Amino acid sequence: MKARVVSRMLGIGAATTLVVVLVALGQTKGGPAEQERKVAESEVPPPALAALKELAADASITEYAEEIEHGSTFYEGSWKAATGSNVDALVTSAGDVVEIEEQISPDQVPSVILVAVKKLSGPDAPLFCEKKTMILYEIKFRKGDQRHEILYTPDGRTLEKDIEEGEADEGD
Repeated sequence: MKARVVSRMLGIGAATTLVVVLVALGQTKGGPAEQERKVAESEVPPPALAALKELAADASITEYAEEIEHGSTFYEGSWKAATGSNVDALVTSAGDVVEIEEQISPDQVPSVILVAVKKLSGPDAPLFCEKKTMILYEIKFRKGDQRHEILYTPDGRTLEKDIEEGEADEGD
């Protein structure tokens, strides 16, 4: 018989691409522990700057910011994509990609999400939408008779732990 213990730090599961729909104009980013300030390109560590420039490809980065979230420092670059949409990318100081946010129109949001949002917002509320791609690392290992599966962010925070006891499943 298998015993299963699951600990979820955030309820996002293993999905790495999320669509975020911002309904109200007054929404704010972050909480009291988060800080963000605009910085000059010269203040961005070289590995972070190289990663942002690679993500932006041929686009010019129009703004840089330093963000402190969850006790870690990140760097953000903003630019216009070839499609004309606004893009923000967040990387660690070592240049590891954390997330990419791209402004999208409501017609690019899956219909199942729009239906749910319209129930919450009402049919006439203006919607501001972003497609958010998050980078997460899933690490699996066995220790004794336990199989561990842990989901990490690029800055080392644990998002989800799954520990199973007992015999290994096929494919372990």
